[in-house]
Amino acid sequence: PFQWVDGILVQAMERGYWLHLENVNFCPSSVLDRLNPLMEFGGELVMTECGISDDDQDAAPRVIKPHPNFRLFLSMNPSSHGEVS
Repeated sequence: PFQWVDGILVQAMERGYWLHLENVNFCPSSVLDRLNPLMEFGGELVMTECGISDDDQDAAPRVIKPHPNFRLFLSMNPSSHGEVS
Protein backbone atom coordinates (compact mmCIF):
# COMPACT_ATOMS: atom_id res chain seq x y z
CA PRO A 1 0.00 0.00 0.00
CA PHE A 2 1.01 3.60 -0.61
CA GLN A 3 2.33 5.60 2.32
CA TRP A 4 3.65 9.17 2.22
CA VAL A 5 7.34 9.70 3.13
CA ASP A 6 8.67 13.23 3.70
CA GLY A 7 11.41 14.32 1.32
CA ILE A 8 14.50 16.40 1.92
CA LEU A 9 12.68 19.75 1.67
CA VAL A 10 10.14 18.91 4.38
CA GLN A 11 12.83 17.37 6.59
CA ALA A 12 14.98 20.50 6.26
CA MET A 13 12.01 22.74 7.02
CA GLU A 14 11.05 20.84 10.16
CA ARG A 15 14.59 20.40 11.50
CA GLY A 16 15.94 23.87 10.73
CA TYR A 17 18.50 22.77 8.15
CA TRP A 18 19.88 24.83 5.30
CA LEU A 19 19.00 23.53 1.84
CA HIS A 20 20.65 24.49 -1.44
CA LEU A 21 18.76 23.76 -4.66
CA GLU A 22 21.09 23.95 -7.65
CA ASN A 23 20.21 24.59 -11.29
CA VAL A 24 16.73 25.90 -10.53
CA ASN A 25 16.53 27.13 -14.11
CA PHE A 26 15.88 23.48 -15.02
CA CYS A 27 12.98 23.10 -12.57
CA PRO A 28 9.50 23.02 -14.04
CA SER A 29 7.62 26.25 -13.30
CA SER A 30 5.05 24.22 -11.33
CA VAL A 31 7.78 23.26 -8.83
CA LEU A 32 8.91 26.85 -8.41
CA ASP A 33 5.30 27.98 -8.04
CA ARG A 34 4.95 25.58 -5.09
CA LEU A 35 8.08 27.05 -3.47
CA ASN A 36 7.08 30.72 -3.88
CA PRO A 37 4.70 30.89 -0.85
CA LEU A 38 7.44 29.37 1.30
CA MET A 39 9.79 32.25 0.47
CA GLU A 40 7.38 34.98 1.56
CA PHE A 41 7.47 36.52 5.03
CA GLY A 42 5.71 34.07 7.36
CA GLY A 43 5.58 31.60 4.49
CA GLU A 44 4.50 28.00 4.73
CA LEU A 45 4.22 24.97 2.50
CA VAL A 46 0.84 23.35 1.93
CA MET A 47 1.14 19.66 1.10
CA THR A 48 -2.06 18.38 -0.44
CA GLU A 49 -0.44 15.21 -1.74
CA CYS A 50 0.59 13.71 1.59
CA GLY A 51 -3.03 13.33 2.69
CA ILE A 52 -3.58 10.70 0.04
CA SER A 53 -3.05 7.10 1.06
CA ASP A 54 -4.67 3.73 0.57
CA ASP A 55 -5.97 3.83 4.15
CA ASP A 56 -7.17 7.43 4.52
CA GLN A 57 -8.93 8.98 1.52
CA ASP A 58 -10.36 11.98 3.45
CA ALA A 59 -7.18 13.39 5.01
CA ALA A 60 -6.81 17.18 5.09
CA PRO A 61 -3.84 19.00 3.52
CA ARG A 62 -0.78 19.31 5.72
CA VAL A 63 0.55 22.83 6.40
CA ILE A 64 4.25 22.95 7.20
CA LYS A 65 5.65 26.04 8.90
CA PRO A 66 9.45 26.20 8.68
CA HIS A 67 11.71 26.00 11.71
CA PRO A 68 13.21 29.46 12.51
CA ASN A 69 16.67 28.24 11.44
CA PHE A 70 15.52 26.87 8.07
CA ARG A 71 17.12 28.54 5.05
CA LEU A 72 16.50 27.85 1.37
CA PHE A 73 19.11 28.84 -1.21
CA LEU A 74 18.44 28.67 -4.94
CA SER A 75 21.18 28.92 -7.53
CA MET A 76 21.47 28.57 -11.26
CA ASN A 77 24.12 28.44 -13.91
CA PRO A 78 23.47 31.51 -16.08
CA SER A 79 25.39 30.05 -19.03
CA SER A 80 23.07 27.04 -19.27
CA HIS A 81 19.61 26.95 -20.79
CA GLY A 82 16.38 27.34 -18.92
CA GLU A 83 14.77 30.17 -17.03
CA VAL A 84 13.37 30.91 -13.60
CA SER A 85 9.80 32.13 -13.29
